[in-house]
Amino acid sequence: MSIAPLNRTLDQELTALVRGASLECLVCGEFVLHVRGTIACPECCAILAEGREVPATFSAGGLPSAVQAG
Repeated sequence: MSIAPLNRTLDQELTALVRGASLECLVCGEFVLHVRGTIACPECCAILAEGREVPATFSAGGLPSAVQAG
C-alpha cells in the first residue's frame, strides 16, 4: 500500500477556504477568522475579500481590535 500525495491547486484551496471547508491561512497556515463577510488571518494579517472592497477597518494594517487574538 502506498501513500498518494494530495496536491491541490490554488483555486481549490481558495474555494475550500471561502466555503468554510478549510480554516487554514494560505500564507502562514494559522487559523483564519470570518469577520463581516471577509476572511482574515490574525497571525500574518492576510485578508481575503471576495468580490468587494476591503473594509476600512482592515485597511489600517490589521484586524479590528474586537477580533484580535489574545
